[in-house]
Amino acid sequence: MSRRQIILVALVLVVVGGIGYAGLRTAHQHAKDQRDLADLTRSSPWPREHLLIPDGVIRPGTVGWLDHGGLDIAYPLRTADGRAVPVLWRLRVPQPATGLPDGVHCDTPRLRTCTDLGGGSTLVVTHDSDNSDPSTALYRKDGAKVRAIEVQGPDPVGVDDLSAALSSVHPPSDAELLDLLRRDGYQTDWS
Repeated sequence: MSRRQIILVALVLVVVGGIGYAGLRTAHQHAKDQRDLADLTRSSPWPREHLLIPDGVIRPGTVGWLDHGGLDIAYPLRTADGRAVPVLWRLRVPQPATGLPDGVHCDTPRLRTCTDLGGGSTLVVTHDSDNSDPSTALYRKDGAKVRAIEVQGPDPVGVDDLSAALSSVHPPSDAELLDLLRRDGYQTDWS
């Protein structure tokens, strides 16, 4: 074999080996993503295909949590006037008696003012008091779920902006769920 043929064979082996390694690495990463996704969504009250997230929510500054009570996503909401207001968007299990998430009640008018907007929507304004901060929240009953969006503090956000954030939703892809739920350095027991 000539020197040229040996170099050509070696080059082909390096290329084929590199392609094989890249394929194995991709398969390993995909398997890890699937294990992480199964672990991160294990405590969800619903199957993954029944989860919803707001449209356009995957961007820097967005973080999510999923547990037995539902899904919470903190992100900056773009309002009609162009502001980015921090909100907490929620997909929660409703209480049978009220249709609102656990911990939300309207039986203390000094603390909360609740307004039925029709169509399963309730606007809840929490007043400043010794044990609560002012906030505005919109809740919408959605079958066995309740969608909610809450703005803390004095930053006023109109009902139309809040309602749009509850209406413009989609089932998340696996990649979107991983972006929301997997923190830097996250490892499952088998990662």
